[in-house]
Amino acid sequence: MSSYTLGYSLARGPEKRKDKRLPLPVFSIKIDGQTFSTVNWSLGGLLISDYHGNAVEDQLVRLDVKAKDDAAEFKLRISARVIRNRADRHELALKFEEMNPQVYDFFEQCFSRRFKR
Repeated sequence: MSSYTLGYSLARGPEKRKDKRLPLPVFSIKIDGQTFSTVNWSLGGLLISDYHGNAVEDQLVRLDVKAKDDAAEFKLRISARVIRNRADRHELALKFEEMNPQVYDFFEQCFSRRFKR
């Protein structure tokens, strides 16, 4: 099986991070009943936009995740740790607490569906 997530180009120029950021596909993220969209994401975490909450650095949050254009309900529930809450930019950076094969498969399937159209 080929991996779409490992072979895609970078979101913003050269990076020296372990997990490369990807702008697509865009994901819908639900935190505490509110829904947000990703700016970019990687297998290590994600950056969401339009966040007006009060999460603090190092706080553990539960996320529900789905591909933004997917009509189905949220399909993935995962824990993530707050890296930073940029209130001035309304962005929340999160790092996944634990990755497992089901999480990798979810992202791989979403990525694959997005680029097979």
